[in-house]
Amino acid sequence: MNAKAARKYLFAALVCAGAVAAYRTFGWSGMEPVNSLGLDLSSPDALVLSHSISSLPRDLLSIPLARDVLREDIVFYYEQNEDRLGLKGALRRIAYEHELTWGDELIRMVLDQPAEMALWRDGDGTLKHFAIAVTRTRLARLLEESAKVALKDTQMRLAGELRFGSSTAPVYALDYVHGRTLLFVAHGERMVILSHPGMLYGGDKDDRLDKRARDVVVKLLAPDARANGVLREGFQLGAGIPAGHSVAIKADFLSFGYQPFFGALQALRFDFSRNGWQSQVLLDGAALKQGGYDSRPLWDTLPYGASACFSVPADWAAMQPVLERLGADAAVDTLASQFAGPAAACWYGASHLYTPVFVARRAPANPNAAGNRDAALAGLFNAMVGPSDSADETAAGKRWQRARSTPAGALTPTLATSGDAVVFSADPALVDSVLAVHQKRAAAASDRLPAPARTIGIVNPAALAQLMRKEASDVLPSGSEPVLRAAFDTHMAPRLDALARYPAYRMVLGPLPASGKAWTRLEWQAIR
Repeated sequence: MNAKAARKYLFAALVCAGAVAAYRTFGWSGMEPVNSLGLDLSSPDALVLSHSISSLPRDLLSIPLARDVLREDIVFYYEQNEDRLGLKGALRRIAYEHELTWGDELIRMVLDQPAEMALWRDGDGTLKHFAIAVTRTRLARLLEESAKVALKDTQMRLAGELRFGSSTAPVYALDYVHGRTLLFVAHGERMVILSHPGMLYGGDKDDRLDKRARDVVVKLLAPDARANGVLREGFQLGAGIPAGHSVAIKADFLSFGYQPFFGALQALRFDFSRNGWQSQVLLDGAALKQGGYDSRPLWDTLPYGASACFSVPADWAAMQPVLERLGADAAVDTLASQFAGPAAACWYGASHLYTPVFVARRAPANPNAAGNRDAALAGLFNAMVGPSDSADETAAGKRWQRARSTPAGALTPTLATSGDAVVFSADPALVDSVLAVHQKRAAAASDRLPAPARTIGIVNPAALAQLMRKEASDVLPSGSEPVLRAAFDTHMAPRLDALARYPAYRMVLGPLPASGKAWTRLEWQAIR
């Protein structure tokens, strides 16, 4: 993992998923053509159910951690964002010039009342593309006036139509700031807004409908709550809008596409209200392998004092095709069958954001086959990193490492074994720390966890703030980057100070589903 990817991953883990969604979503970000991405409108990366989308950033600040770290800036960003103001300006101009009454009303109709909003990632991995679906009365007048405006306005026009059996619904395109365009279509009391024409049509200059996208929009426009719940199906969410806000995010988005390797973990959800918040995890009970999601063996091996640490229910069989494609050593093909149980990724303040340590456990094996198992690991290291500079062997296990020059500087990727533990990091010091714990020479993370088996994550705000401050010093030296460093010291450093005042938390999983997909509670408990 390079430095940029590691920082991005840790940011996603650090900031509450609801805040990420708010920041990325409510700015009405600039859109690029999306037809080349092949978005599946029936499978969004994130879904927001809210009684008032515009109030989500402010309600988010009712959470002490979000209030101290994000502050009022997130509300200002949403309310004063250039794109949002540009959209309001375009609607006001149309309403004024055509003597209409719905300039600001349309904004309120979408953002200040119950709605569901789905989001999809762009090519750069951010949530840029969205669809908003609402149920509203008084849409007939809006549609009638829109039809008249589309015939003679420069910013609003008829883009096409959708068929509903024997009837049709017009699709309108609205150009707003910087030439950006969104679509909206209404039928009966339902309205759908798409952030880019390419989500429904072939591209900027192609008016051909994407049939799969059309079918999704048609379902969203259905009056029946069961029929228009197509966006909720992938998140196992029922009909209805909560009294507050519910933000669900696919694990595939949070893990930057690695979710197929831990398919049992489907999504993370945060439910917000002015009285507090709670989180849940969507798990697929049928996909949980033998051993379920018991993370205790990992916490028994990991050193105490991590800045952030997370375990996932690894599907080792899913990695077999990747190992086969390496093609470097026939022994590599046997690796997937060696491992069992969850795997963990952890960051420590003594290292860097871009050098986490990964820990997994090997399944019991015939002692006579130990040599073959180690040969497979050696083949994997050779295929992924290169021939080992040294291959040490002790009574406790084996070790392979190789010095490499990278954009982040000189690194020494190291793979080691100790008993049934397998450890990898680009920082050999972290590997040594894990081995010390496994060999009972240092304190383990489990020493401070009352229920290690159900603990799937640890976040230590103080250690995390220290690590991020250290990274800023390395990336933004005051001598060569005085302006950016001054900006960090002025704006970011106080927030890290506020973050550091919070205690360490562990993420405790509720009962596992016996079979099928189900939401289970995820409690955030302070570590005493």
